[in-house]
Amino acid sequence: MEKKRIDVTLPAALVASLDDEAQQRGMTRSELVKERLMSNAVSPNDFHKAVARIRKKVGSNLDARQMESIIAATYVEFSTAAR
Repeated sequence: MEKKRIDVTLPAALVASLDDEAQQRGMTRSELVKERLMSNAVSPNDFHKAVARIRKKVGSNLDARQMESIIAATYVEFSTAAR
């Protein structure tokens, strides 16, 4: 499988949490992030469809980018809370 490097900017508190968990589990932050992405994989297409459905249901005045940010943050919160 071809691999590509990506750079992601995350809140400092989230990075600290990832670092703590990675250290406790004896792995690198990169390995932990890869594991999380692979185990909780939601395709970009599925994510955008969900955003559209949710915006339609709530009739929000938020634009798509704001709604995406809220949904992504909520997803991450629930995903990490279960660990």
